Amino acid sequence: MLTLLARIHDGVTRLTFWGAMSSVFYLTAVTAFEVVARYFFRAPTDWAPDTSAVAFAFIAFLAAPELSRSSGHAAMTFVVETAHPAISVWMQRFSLLLAVLVCAMLVWFGGIEASRQIGNNISMIAATRIPKWIVTGAIVYGIASSRLYFLRHLLATFLPSHKDDPKWSGTYS
Repeated sequence: MLTLLARIHDGVTRLTFWGAMSSVFYLTAVTAFEVVARYFFRAPTDWAPDTSAVAFAFIAFLAAPELSRSSGHAAMTFVVETAHPAISVWMQRFSLLLAVLVCAMLVWFGGIEASRQIGNNISMIAATRIPKWIVTGAIVYGIASSRLYFLRHLLATFLPSHKDDPKWSGTYS
């Protein structure tokens, strides 16, 4: 059952990563269109800057779970990698546990804020009316999914294949 849930989680992560890549394409196309409209046709749009800001949020928070899954996020591992393997594993476990707890707190507060935004019909302060919960929801999703990957990585440190592995670099693939 847990394997099935992990596969579903990985599938949703791949899907949202495609959403992040689509947002990169959208951001590039809209920015190019805005430059042409503004400087060539002298007719700037009011929606391009607003939707570009949303695309930036989508890029960051829809891609974050994939980076957490593959340990592709920035990490300073010098201390962990130079420590004795047994100590290194416990240092990694501590940092993963800390990541799980911090992400849990952020998801809690983000979820409360997103529900407030939905309940009060709050929009972004922009020329184009965009519901704020869309961006907040993407942020909450990205952090919640990353939290699950940090938890999965933490639990994997207790598997026999990683327990006393002297060549372990502190990341999982």
